[in-house]
Amino acid sequence: MHRKHRQRPPQSAQAILQQIAQVVHNPVRDRFELWVAGDLVGVLGYTTEVEDGQKTVTILHTVLYDEYTGHGLGTRLMRGAIEYVRQQGARLRPVCSFTKTYLDAHPGLVPVAPA
Repeated sequence: MHRKHRQRPPQSAQAILQQIAQVVHNPVRDRFELWVAGDLVGVLGYTTEVEDGQKTVTILHTVLYDEYTGHGLGTRLMRGAIEYVRQQGARLRPVCSFTKTYLDAHPGLVPVAPA
C-alpha cells in the first residue's frame, strides 16, 4: 500500500506579497510606506493637528502602484495607520476615499472626526 504524499498547493501571489510586504512609519514625511522586496510600492499620507484639545490624524491619500493593487496591501497600510492613531489616542479624519470605504466597512475601529 502506497500513501500519496499530499503536496501543498502553491501559494497565491497575494499570500506571497502579504508575507514579504512591510509597512514602515515615516514620521518625518508624515506617511506610512509599503515596501516589497526593497522597493517602495505604496504610501498613505497624513497630517496631524490638535483641534479642541483633541489630536486628529487626517488621512489625505493612499497610493499603490497598479501592479500591487487588489492583493490586500492597501489594507495593510490602513492597519498601520489605524494602529498609529490608537497609540496616539487620536481621532481619525478620513479625507481619502479608500480610508472612508475601509472605515465604513469596519466601523468602531477608531474614533472618527467629522470631515
